[in-house]
Amino acid sequence: MAKWKSPLFSDIRNKLGENVVFSMWKGRPYMRSYVVPANPKSLKQQANRDQMAKIVAMYQANIKGDESIAAAWDVEALPALISGYNRFCSYGRKVTLGVLDLSATTISIPVTASAIPADRLAVMVYDLNTTTYLLPTSKRGLGTYTEADYTGWTPAAGDLIYIADTKVLDGEDIESTAALYKAVNHWKKNEATGVADAMVVTA
Repeated sequence: MAKWKSPLFSDIRNKLGENVVFSMWKGRPYMRSYVVPANPKSLKQQANRDQMAKIVAMYQANIKGDESIAAAWDVEALPALISGYNRFCSYGRKVTLGVLDLSATTISIPVTASAIPADRLAVMVYDLNTTTYLLPTSKRGLGTYTEADYTGWTPAAGDLIYIADTKVLDGEDIESTAALYKAVNHWKKNEATGVADAMVVTA
């Protein structure tokens, strides 16, 4: 990156032909070689983009319009000096899952990596039959979650699986309160198809 001083080019912010780009950084003008932006379209990259788009949509649908819930996420993000939105997206995106078995008879949800601290991380389920969200009775952190980790849950087709931060608290909520605003991810990237598949229990 080259710096220059010239009254003629002091406020140029554009490219010159296909060779040089002029711009500003922290109030200082600079120029660099023009590079054609890459737009990779591998199935892996498409799956990453699809998951990110869905995480953003989840934030907009469940958090953005509620001041108290948005504030709870801002509190969670404060130590990192970022916004609650950025923390939410980071937590949602940086989840790695093993091979899932979401058949109703053999639930197995291995969480192998996550940016959510271990004491906060849990798999949350939505029980379609009772229309309630459930957190594991005591299990937190990385590991494989099964039906046995939940009280009163009999997995059935249509039940939903989420990755959640259990300690993002809105109002009088406590850590053991299961609520959708705590969920940051509902999808596993499918690099064979280029999409992020929803985690839904099957028959």
